[in-house]
Amino acid sequence: MVRIEHFELRTPDVVALRLPAGAVVRVGTGRLWLTQEGRSEDVWLQAHGSWTAPQAVSVRLSAEPSVDFQIAQPAAVRRAPRIRLTRPGLDMAGAVGAA
Repeated sequence: MVRIEHFELRTPDVVALRLPAGAVVRVGTGRLWLTQEGRSEDVWLQAHGSWTAPQAVSVRLSAEPSVDFQIAQPAAVRRAPRIRLTRPGLDMAGAVGAA
């Protein structure tokens, strides 16, 4: 499952975000400037362009002059509940879902 969030930037102000590994930034319209913390190269994304975070990373974004974009990232995966099986001789307190 993937969680997708939509954003609009209508100003050249810089926005800082923390992205998880594998998050994808996709530009719908406009132009987006993106730079990763600790890296010297900048990324410029045009309409329909995308960039994928290689690992969890802090980025800075800015519109040139405005941009509509989305960030797609894996939804948090919940751990399956741990199931305890009943054994002969246990009362119902040892059963799954018992009060």
